[in-house]
Amino acid sequence: MEQVARTGYIELLRTNRNFRRLWYGQIVSQLGDWFNLITLQVLLLQLTGSAQAIAALIIAQMLPLALLGPVAGVIVVRFSRRSVMIIADLVRAVIALGFLFIDEPSRAWMSYPLIAGLAVFTSVFEPARTASIPNVVGMKDLVTANALSAATWSFMLASGGLVGGAVAALFGRNVAFLLNSFSFLLSAGFIASTTIPQTRVALHDRDSGWRNVIDGFAYMGRHHEILPLLSVKMVWGLAGGISVLIAIFGQSIFPIVGGEALSVGILYAVSGLGTGLGPIVARRYAGDSRRRMCWSIAIGYAIGGVFTLLFARSSSLFMASWTLLLSRTGGSILWTFSTTLLQMASEDRFRGRVFAAEQTLFTLTLALSNYATGLLLDRAHLSPRFMAAVMGLLFVPPAVVWTVMLAARGGREEALAPVPGAARTRTAGAVAGSGTGKSR
Repeated sequence: MEQVARTGYIELLRTNRNFRRLWYGQIVSQLGDWFNLITLQVLLLQLTGSAQAIAALIIAQMLPLALLGPVAGVIVVRFSRRSVMIIADLVRAVIALGFLFIDEPSRAWMSYPLIAGLAVFTSVFEPARTASIPNVVGMKDLVTANALSAATWSFMLASGGLVGGAVAALFGRNVAFLLNSFSFLLSAGFIASTTIPQTRVALHDRDSGWRNVIDGFAYMGRHHEILPLLSVKMVWGLAGGISVLIAIFGQSIFPIVGGEALSVGILYAVSGLGTGLGPIVARRYAGDSRRRMCWSIAIGYAIGGVFTLLFARSSSLFMASWTLLLSRTGGSILWTFSTTLLQMASEDRFRGRVFAAEQTLFTLTLALSNYATGLLLDRAHLSPRFMAAVMGLLFVPPAVVWTVMLAARGGREEALAPVPGAARTRTAGAVAGSGTGKSR
């Protein structure tokens, strides 16, 4: 098969102004997110001493993403994605200031509606941003753009985790909360300077938003190649309780004396390094081959499972850091390629709803995993190490299923992740090297 010449990361940023500005917005917004989350987790552990408090925080963050996902998909289609992202950033900047008032145990409850408020507007921001990438980069640069986007998320986790923990330890939590609010304002400014073309769907006044949600799910039901890809992050979310365990490992099992926020920040930082390493390494192996992308998903599950099991048996902060880094590498591989394959397999007018559905499924399983983890730690008194081992074992079944499924299909490229329906005429040439097309 003829290969399409791919643009490098630096060249893509240098030559594509719209993607560059979208990327700048991602950087500052996600950096602030990790400052905020790590500071808030440590604060809640100090105020309540409960693992369930951390689990409840993550659930409050995830549930709006799950419940509003289908509606967000319609919003992304009906309105300008650029305008949706700008408004979401401005509102989040105001909400983020509320964390400044959480300064005693009686006010710990405030963290939950505030984090849920941020999540409400994130639930429309993220599908809009993800669905915008194919519109600004073209199909031949899609793998590069998604790998860079995933690596950026990871680097922001790494730097935000480490620097955020240090800032909270040295200057106090209020500085971290203020920086998070300011980051949304910067993001809005960058996105305001972009141009994002998109297909508009003609929606009649008599059609409700939920009717279009139903139409979106019907579209996914008609294109069966989309359904396995939708399940990738949902299954990964079943082990999402590791987020609670990272805070517990850093604060209680491997604390740095006088700087619990810093030890938690270190674990989040290495998580970010791992998720950044995965897409870069995997891109060199998979290139633009859909077959190799699909196999990378199976490999990602296997890597995640093995090193999560080793994380459970870590004897030091150093060992925990390395095993967590490699576990997250596996997760980022399957995350990046499932995103890319979904972008290839869905038409632009349905793409926002596809990613909103994916977000809904993922956040539901993530919330369930975190709730169960916090409950079992506090009520059943299971050890954090045992729960981490359970998380590792959860990756075994999907790794086996994907391996069997791909082996049964015999490596036929088109059978693994075809571009359906009308989208095929616009994108298949770019993917297979038989033409030049852009997803619109």
